[in-house]
Amino acid sequence: MAIGDTVTLEPFFVIPVAIASWYGSDKSGISLSFFSAAVLILINTLFFHSELNVQIVLFYGLPYVIAYSGIALLITNFRNVHRVEVTAAETDYLTGICNSRCFHIELAKELIRSHRYNHFFSLAYLDIDNFKLINDTKGHEAGDQLLVEVANCLKSCLRKSDTVGRLGGDEYAFLLPETKQDSARKVFLKVSSLLRKRMRENEWPVSFSIGLVTFEEIPEDIKEAIKVADELMYSVKSKEKNNVAYKVWHGKVE
Repeated sequence: MAIGDTVTLEPFFVIPVAIASWYGSDKSGISLSFFSAAVLILINTLFFHSELNVQIVLFYGLPYVIAYSGIALLITNFRNVHRVEVTAAETDYLTGICNSRCFHIELAKELIRSHRYNHFFSLAYLDIDNFKLINDTKGHEAGDQLLVEVANCLKSCLRKSDTVGRLGGDEYAFLLPETKQDSARKVFLKVSSLLRKRMRENEWPVSFSIGLVTFEEIPEDIKEAIKVADELMYSVKSKEKNNVAYKVWHGKVE
């Protein structure tokens, strides 16, 4: 920045301090603030051919240390609040897994990847049978505990690359990228076994209706993908319940 015949460099140092604070930490921002002030002192000393002394450090360098450090702290605090809000907006408040919004975003990303690289994926929809009975006989606190336990079981059985979400009430969905039906079956044998074990241990008389679809053809959008898995789950729910239905989807016309 130029003022008359003088080039003012001080404002330009705000940019690296801001970047270090946003992507790093308050310590990195403050450290860069001290470094920036030191560079300004050095430039000022060389430009005006003056000697480095305590007065230059205190009356020229120190105000910039304070100003840059303040900016670093403000940006770091804003970033932390922003991250908390983003996490809260994408996390189910009860179970700590993805909420419906987050899950739909991840599914949309997977559709894009699958279209681009011609990959397949599996999508499952789970509904808890007789969940209302738990709320009616044991209370809503027990119902909440059950929902949390189901989420924990699913997280422990799935890979880090998989996504599990609570879509609302007692319904969950799971996204298994690059997973064929045989591999998906193995995953859900493990899931079903753990769920039955935990339900017995807690004396919760519930079961699970699950529809698992492997998409060998990529659906047009997330609504279509969710609808196929949801309808398959309800085909179990409307009949015997307590079962897993599998399907390979080749497109609208099979």
